[in-house]
Amino acid sequence: MLFVAPALLVYATMVVFPIVLSIVFSFTEWQRFQVLSFGTIKHYQRIGSDPVLAKAFANNLVYIAATIVLEGFVGLVLAAVAHRMTRSMVFRAIFFAPVILPSIVIGTLWRRIYATSAGLLNSLLEIVGFEPVVWLGPPFTMYAVSVVSGWIFAGYFMTIFYASMTRIPSTIIEAARIDGAGELAIFFRIEIPLIKNMIMLVLLVIVTGGFKGFDLFQILLRRDPLQSGIVLPTYLIRTFFENTDIGYGSALSMVLTLVVLGIMGITALVNRYVVGRIDEY
Repeated sequence: MLFVAPALLVYATMVVFPIVLSIVFSFTEWQRFQVLSFGTIKHYQRIGSDPVLAKAFANNLVYIAATIVLEGFVGLVLAAVAHRMTRSMVFRAIFFAPVILPSIVIGTLWRRIYATSAGLLNSLLEIVGFEPVVWLGPPFTMYAVSVVSGWIFAGYFMTIFYASMTRIPSTIIEAARIDGAGELAIFFRIEIPLIKNMIMLVLLVIVTGGFKGFDLFQILLRRDPLQSGIVLPTYLIRTFFENTDIGYGSALSMVLTLVVLGIMGITALVNRYVVGRIDEY
């Protein structure tokens, strides 16, 4: 216990104590940063009738669905391609490079690419005779941010999938090729089933990360008067800090925590009863 105590103290200070404070704050009536009363449940009652919260939750679902494809599936395909290359170090390094860039650099870069006036995409559209498009406005907002997220993290998940594929015994792949299996059959019938536990882990990371994503939205959508790209984390931050609505912001944080915990529970059940146990590679 003496060895564990320092780690427990840090965990309790940085994680448990803020969670307890958030729970207490969510039942507290505030006027800016002054406590007026305790014991109210009106913040939770307000959640069910908040149209901005419903919009943020819907945007989160769109973002998660898009990133499952752009991060998870694309990363899986890139890993399969790298696994079939004799020397894939340069290939993997190119796609992994965006992961190490700071968010502010990525956000600034893509804001210039998406810019309505003199942006790279609109300049290309004008060359072929099309009108400029407001990429960071409705109805393209969520898809534009999802593309940036996919550009960043597809290489990250490629690395994870590639590591799993390299652990599959080469004798299994060679036997399949001798039996006449093509590359697509090997990919879908051998490699994917043998790394499906890792696929479930990646899906969990993408989904929970989608509900916690903040930096890209904040950088790319600094001016978003129509709130076309508002998601749960940005709405939470704006409610708590910009609007100084501490009680309602704390209630939102509890809802977000419960959503993430619920997703983790569903993933665990799917992993246990649908995916099942397989030989680890």
